[in-house]
Amino acid sequence: MNNRSKEIIEEAISQGKWTWLEVDNNSNSLYLEFENLKMSSQPIYDNSYRGELAIRFGQNIYLSLFYNKKEDLIFLRFNEDYLNDLINSNSYITEKFPYFYQEFSKRVTKFKFQDFDYLKEIKDKYSNNLVLVDNRNKKVEDETQNDLIDNQTKNEGYDFLLTFEYEDIAIVVGGDFINCFNDFESLDDDEIKRVSNNWILYYLDYWNKKGTDKEYDKNMLCEEFPLK
Repeated sequence: MNNRSKEIIEEAISQGKWTWLEVDNNSNSLYLEFENLKMSSQPIYDNSYRGELAIRFGQNIYLSLFYNKKEDLIFLRFNEDYLNDLINSNSYITEKFPYFYQEFSKRVTKFKFQDFDYLKEIKDKYSNNLVLVDNRNKKVEDETQNDLIDNQTKNEGYDFLLTFEYEDIAIVVGGDFINCFNDFESLDDDEIKRVSNNWILYYLDYWNKKGTDKEYDKNMLCEEFPLK
């Protein structure tokens, strides 16, 4: 993935919604899906498009949550005893759930690839950290929780870092491989540019037809930045 693709995805998801998390420990992979993005695999003719994008991390996967209150973690839908066990131990969800899947709808406020300054900002902002998945080959068994957090800033154990926030929680994901999917088809750099251009063409048409008998239903993503 080139830098322009990363910029397109960062901008799109920073105004979108995080809708599901999937962890498959058997294949050492982790999936995140986002919707309501300024992206579309097909030309847009009405407001019924989903604007979805799935991101897959593979090999040496890592998932960590930064939060302030235990109540911020209820979106995972763990029972209280199991959640307390995760918080108070060094166990990971993959030990109990080799396959884990959960749906929700969380509006993203910031989204960055390979941004270690942003990661440091998150570490300083939140009072608690919970590591849910850690399949890194280089992990030392007797590392403390703080050591694991420090290793994130050095990018140890995986090649790709993703960090994003919603409401009162931050998510850190790592892995050796990353792939993007739209409608279950893998997207390369050219495809990422294309699905972004499809939305831009829709945005221009949205404003060109505004106030006419052919205008689209109101779309807040378009309304946020009026065409002047």
